[in-house]
Amino acid sequence: MKTRATPLSAVRQTLDYLRQCRSARAADFPVAFTTDPSWLVQMAINRRAGWPDDPTHSRGSCMPVNGRYPRKAEGLEYGHLRGIAREVNTPRLVVHVARLGEHRWLVRRMPWRFET
Repeated sequence: MKTRATPLSAVRQTLDYLRQCRSARAADFPVAFTTDPSWLVQMAINRRAGWPDDPTHSRGSCMPVNGRYPRKAEGLEYGHLRGIAREVNTPRLVVHVARLGEHRWLVRRMPWRFET
């Protein structure tokens, strides 16, 4: 009777992968989210704690509050605000009010910076 080689368990494969990532980082290979062992362990802890991944980002998780993500963690509104801030702070770049969207409150704060 032939014995079939049993495949490695998912836990064993994960631990082997983390060891490979750790040795690669120690050898000064470039580290990304998916190859950073400390980030991977933190993600595993978050998932085990029941924190789902952030729905608007492909990488990362945060603690949901009352079953919902904090607004800052959702990313879309704050990403848009970061883009506006970059444009506003770029010299000689004309920023139109129509570009502001939900951040029209900025016109009241610094009306000299926006073109109507």
